[in-house]
Amino acid sequence: MVRRYLHLTRAERQLLPRLLALVVVVRAALWIVPLDRLQRRLARHGRPWLVTKPLAQSFSPARLAWAVVAVSRRVPDASCLTQALALQFLLARSGRTSRLHIGVAHSSDGKFGAHAWIECEGQLLTDKPETIARYGKIASWEATPSGCTILARDVPTDGPREPHIPPAAL
Repeated sequence: MVRRYLHLTRAERQLLPRLLALVVVVRAALWIVPLDRLQRRLARHGRPWLVTKPLAQSFSPARLAWAVVAVSRRVPDASCLTQALALQFLLARSGRTSRLHIGVAHSSDGKFGAHAWIECEGQLLTDKPETIARYGKIASWEATPSGCTILARDVPTDGPREPHIPPAAL
């Protein structure tokens, strides 16, 4: 692990510890703050001292996604939603527009599953298309450098009007 860290660029070595702090903050916030409010706060204000704009702008969207996944492995319970929110914050800091999607699925054995993923510049950053294809999208948020917007909440007609998805399920 130390060898890998030493082979990173200087910018990557600056990003990873700050990103670790961001993922921890997002993970903890998901336990106490409603998702809509947390997403809006991150998109609007965030913690600019965690990752500066020039640092975020020095990476491609795919490299930012790699960094989020890499540090999330070291944070207990850093779910796909935690990773998606952290990545969306980074993308907004870097001046890019992105979309966070949440989808749900039932497996063949009847178990419920939920998943969150990010799209940026027409690319899936956190997953492969075959993974996403299993989930029916129920909500999407677009974040720009100036804020965020709820794009849609798609709820099946035979289901509840406002689905509640606990963060632990994501």
